[in-house]
Amino acid sequence: MDLPVQAPASGLTWQPRPQGHRLLITGAAGTVASLITGQLSESYELVGVDAAPIEDEAFTETHQADLDDEVLLDRLVQQADYVLHLATGASQGKQGLYAIEIDATNRILASAIEHGTRRVVLASSNHAAGWPEREWLASQSDGHVKPSDPPRPDGLYGAAKAYMEALGRFASDSSGLPVSVLRIGTMRTNMTLQELINSDEMPQLGFGELRAQRLKRTWLTGDDLIDILREEFSAEEPYRLRYATSSPDQEQWDHTVYTG
Repeated sequence: MDLPVQAPASGLTWQPRPQGHRLLITGAAGTVASLITGQLSESYELVGVDAAPIEDEAFTETHQADLDDEVLLDRLVQQADYVLHLATGASQGKQGLYAIEIDATNRILASAIEHGTRRVVLASSNHAAGWPEREWLASQSDGHVKPSDPPRPDGLYGAAKAYMEALGRFASDSSGLPVSVLRIGTMRTNMTLQELINSDEMPQLGFGELRAQRLKRTWLTGDDLIDILREEFSAEEPYRLRYATSSPDQEQWDHTVYTG
């Protein structure tokens, strides 16, 4: 695996490329991308890559390819001013998580260091720190968690996202590459929040008031994600970690931005 540690070891540090507006999005055929590309295309030239066909006309360039295509991925990162890494291997189990959350993330970061990408935004998940929520549901704690708290994954998916976060932090610390990590909440293209609460989707959340509270806390709209991304693309700090949901006033997840 092409570890980011190789870049600093060879004396390579991040130097920003000239300002531009070309944005590479991985997972470009997915739910999250479909909710934000229309608005993003007003400010950025969008390039998409996904293993599935990309039918979104907001993209000026698309590639149907796996992220293990090292030559293609390196070329796309080289040409991009910003990278938004939305792809996930969750549907493919542990091998998919390794391939996308770990290996592809690692490859993207190493390439971004080499080519001067102005910022990489990594799509993590609230599940990277989901264990406090389990304690809250079991009435064992107040469930409050800050982005500066150590990751506490609530499953293999969350553990893979925590690994992704660690890769991003290491790449930023070791080279100066600007990296933003977003612990993204719940997004849907085909239903409102209330419809999701009333549905039988995600039965592990149960039903009734606790289910409603949880989904109101994790719900994220495309408009709110756009606002968050605009903040991240213009940020000056080399590393930023935050929860990304539409409910910053709830008590469990602290929505401050961790830059330490």
